[in-house]
Amino acid sequence: MKEEKIIDLSKRRRKLNYKKILSALKIPIVILAVVAALILSARLVGKVAMSNITDSLRQIKTIFSKGEGFPYEIADEDVLKIEAIGNRILILSEDSSLVLDSKAGELLRFQLSNAKSKVTTFNGRALIYSNGSQDVIMQSKTEQLGSIKEDGAVITAAISKNGWFATVYASEGKHSVLTVYNNKFEKEFIWQCANERINAVALSPDGKSVAVSAMSVENAEIYSRFMIFNTKETEPVYDSKVSSTLFLKLYYPSKDTVVAVGDNKTLVIGKDGEKKNELLYAENSFSLSASDEKGNVAVCCSEFGGTRSVITVFKKDGSTACSITVQGEISGLDIGSNKVAVTVGGELVVYNLKGEEKERFQTSANAEQVMICSGKFFTVEDGKICKYK
Repeated sequence: MKEEKIIDLSKRRRKLNYKKILSALKIPIVILAVVAALILSARLVGKVAMSNITDSLRQIKTIFSKGEGFPYEIADEDVLKIEAIGNRILILSEDSSLVLDSKAGELLRFQLSNAKSKVTTFNGRALIYSNGSQDVIMQSKTEQLGSIKEDGAVITAAISKNGWFATVYASEGKHSVLTVYNNKFEKEFIWQCANERINAVALSPDGKSVAVSAMSVENAEIYSRFMIFNTKETEPVYDSKVSSTLFLKLYYPSKDTVVAVGDNKTLVIGKDGEKKNELLYAENSFSLSASDEKGNVAVCCSEFGGTRSVITVFKKDGSTACSITVQGEISGLDIGSNKVAVTVGGELVVYNLKGEEKERFQTSANAEQVMICSGKFFTVEDGKICKYK
């Protein structure tokens, strides 16, 4: 008689259970390995350099969270500034900094001790400062990255793509002091401006060059001193006095190009001082400007008493991409995702970088700001942040 083979089902079940356990453990083990690698990398290169990666990991949990959704109610009397920080929205109020996730849930909130704070953002990071304080705070979308304390009240500040940043503060005996820090909060460059007052700065993408605009009066005429420094040198590589122009905003869209936006002209200068482009407009007709993380810069001027607005878009190399004419006086302007968005006369109008109209949305008549985040459009209107598309 043939011997029957006996199968031990309990052993087979145990083997299957072990396989299931091992399979289930693979994902958390991989996640732990990635987190451990990120922690080690953060220690080696610094929190700031790794902040965009750690932000992305922290935001995974928001996929399953429930936010209030848009439109998001804001307290108008407390809000100082609303800015895009990477692909999220930052709300700066009198007492706090708040970052919203994609569902308008709270991604980060921390308290501020200084009144009338200001903020500048770039590449998923923000610098918060106040003209009445010596403190400067850097944050990402999900955490505070660090802070410094200057020797005087901070006048203005700028941040680069890689997390280097610059501050300008008022000093006794000197009109203003410019300091550039690397992304480990170490000083890389200091320059004291004795004859003018620095009112605008911008850093190159790698933070190793800094553009400076300083203003003063000579023979009863205002002038701007426009300079470009290499942070390894004490003397500027470019230094020019521009009469009868006040530069209000500087952009450093590429290592070879600086855009200086003034009250009656916009100059585009190469890193060695050569003029690349120039836009002239009537005195005090400048209204708004914006830039994106690809290096495009949009400058808007009003014409004919505000009945028409003209937006000029500069590419990262300083050449003109397009000119857009909008009927009416625009209240909001942003550029990003290869689009230009404006709010005007109760509408949100979207153009491509060729100046062609692509989309149009109805808003409230009081829409006063527009932001582009991850290809979506956000406005501030009637005490709410509204989302379109």
